[in-house]
Amino acid sequence: MSSQPTIKDVARMSGVSIGTVDRVLHHRGKVSAQNEQAVLRAIEALNYRPSQIARALVSRKNNLKIGVCLPQVESEFWTEALSGVEYARSKLLPFGVELILEYTYNYGYLDQREAVLRLLSKGASSIVLVPGQGPQSHLDEIIPPEIPYATVIEDVPTSRRLFHVGPDDPAMGLLAGRLATLYAGQGFRGVILAANQQFLGTQQRIEGFRSLLAKHNPSAVILETCDIPMESEKIAYQNIYETAVNQLLRHPDMNVFYVTNGLTQWAAAAVKSSKRQGKVQVFGYECTEMTHDFIHEGIIGATIYQRPAQQWYNALMLMYEYLIGDRTFEETIFRAECSIMIEESLPFVHRGGISTL
Repeated sequence: MSSQPTIKDVARMSGVSIGTVDRVLHHRGKVSAQNEQAVLRAIEALNYRPSQIARALVSRKNNLKIGVCLPQVESEFWTEALSGVEYARSKLLPFGVELILEYTYNYGYLDQREAVLRLLSKGASSIVLVPGQGPQSHLDEIIPPEIPYATVIEDVPTSRRLFHVGPDDPAMGLLAGRLATLYAGQGFRGVILAANQQFLGTQQRIEGFRSLLAKHNPSAVILETCDIPMESEKIAYQNIYETAVNQLLRHPDMNVFYVTNGLTQWAAAAVKSSKRQGKVQVFGYECTEMTHDFIHEGIIGATIYQRPAQQWYNALMLMYEYLIGDRTFEETIFRAECSIMIEESLPFVHRGGISTL
């Protein structure tokens, strides 16, 4: 055995996989008490310490460039995501790792294809991105087989992506249904405002929401499910606001809006401008200044906050660990920790905070 023990040496001595050792080292995932103790004993016996100098040398030797493809459609949400990218950049810079950023300005295939090609032309050795157009993103056709890539927030599980970091969308839909049911009870009459319906995550949220109602509030009525086109940021905001206003006019007895993404605040603005405050409550996702205001005003009942900055930071650090040979992926899905935003929880939920791995 070499004078500098490796993670492989720890795994061999403790009788577990490298992935299990990694989970113990970084406090990620579930490890049995027996395996954890075995790993800790091996670490102590070998005096194993991950070498930051070795990591830096590997990074510089391999000229690591991680490409990042980030949408710019919903500015507040993606600006928060960008803060996670920049934080990862600051952590990786001492190891000689370069992050290359390219942006898309819609969720379409062609825009993403061009952004990915630009990343490849700049020498990206791996790519982390949000796939455009959900299951029809064709990532395997755009990205060469020798380039590892990972998805964030939206997944394409049938692709060859290395891993995915994102929320549990079916569970988020179930939770939104539970929150809306607690508000509306047996008199539930709601409208779903479905942005990005082509995304798998959106479809799973809607399915989770409907299944919760079917099981726990069978008298609930979904009046309509409205598609919200999102060709650009301006169009998205305008479409959801106008659609919400029209739905309020069409359904004077409705009392719930369920918004499937971070445009929740614009549905709330429509409720306020239509003077339906106190009669219609909005449920959806994310955390913005306007979200806070509408929760305080009682127009938004609750949102579910998925912490995009944390997701991007985690994804980039995971990719780096893979590139330097410090990680393998027995598990390929890493779920994001989400928070419930209601009036009482606002003092405890801080936007954009990042916990290091």
